[in-house]
Amino acid sequence: MDKTWVEGQPSAYQLHDVVHFPDWKNIVVWDFFFNNLTSGFMFVTMLAWLVKPAVFGPVMPFALTLAFFIVLFDLLLLVIDLGDHVRFLHAMRVMHPTSPLSVGVVSLIFYTVMLFIALVIYWVTFALLATIGLPPEAVAVLDVLFRLFAVLSLIAACGVICYKGVAFSCTSQPGVKRARWLTCWVVCDALLMGMGLLIVVSFALGQIAPIQALLIPFIMLIVFRCFTYALVWMNIHERASLMYSKGHLALNAVIVYGIAGVCAIAACFLGPLGVVLAGIVCLLTGIWERYWIVFVTHPR
Repeated sequence: MDKTWVEGQPSAYQLHDVVHFPDWKNIVVWDFFFNNLTSGFMFVTMLAWLVKPAVFGPVMPFALTLAFFIVLFDLLLLVIDLGDHVRFLHAMRVMHPTSPLSVGVVSLIFYTVMLFIALVIYWVTFALLATIGLPPEAVAVLDVLFRLFAVLSLIAACGVICYKGVAFSCTSQPGVKRARWLTCWVVCDALLMGMGLLIVVSFALGQIAPIQALLIPFIMLIVFRCFTYALVWMNIHERASLMYSKGHLALNAVIVYGIAGVCAIAACFLGPLGVVLAGIVCLLTGIWERYWIVFVTHPR
């Protein structure tokens, strides 16, 4: 094939994907999903508890414990997905502020450690109060320490939630190079999934008040998610049209905007059970969206 450039014609670099595509399988999708889920879940739970402690107090410890187990599973997937585990261990202990990958990894580790310490303080305090009892002064000190480490984990979760992963860097893989709205969608969708999971956990614990308190913010996040997803689609529609058939593109629109958008909002007005159903739909749609976007980055 003659690759000599002719004036007025595309260059050889424009005729194919220059970046080498890694051998991604399902693991990267689930890593992407659980990474967003734990950070969004942590952020929504902590913010709700700080604003309305009386309403979300009964749910908070169980929600944070679940967020911790989710991030442990996400770390396991992340390590399995990497080809060089030694380099990842190096990235965990050395942070380069100019590297988004380094900041993202360190934020994830810091988030995990701070959340673990906060949970240990909480459950140890709970166990001691239930068995031998504690003086009020000790309880006050432990409560301050729990809040301190919980807030530190919340700050780290903000760094985790804003880092969309090297797999979807706007300067890396084909299909998402121009996806300037990708981070905006990731943040909105992570918060939506986190709120959906908090609603499901509240319902499982028999707590209806948190579901009622989250109704309006939940509907707003559904709208924001649909809007930001539409912005991402504007960035990647050319590549997506090459990777998917018209029927598949239509199915994606029905799932994201119809079922997880219009139908989910309508379900929110059917009572607490409808809100829980909408939360489950948003969680499942989060998996679909990530599979859909990851495939866009595959080589043609």
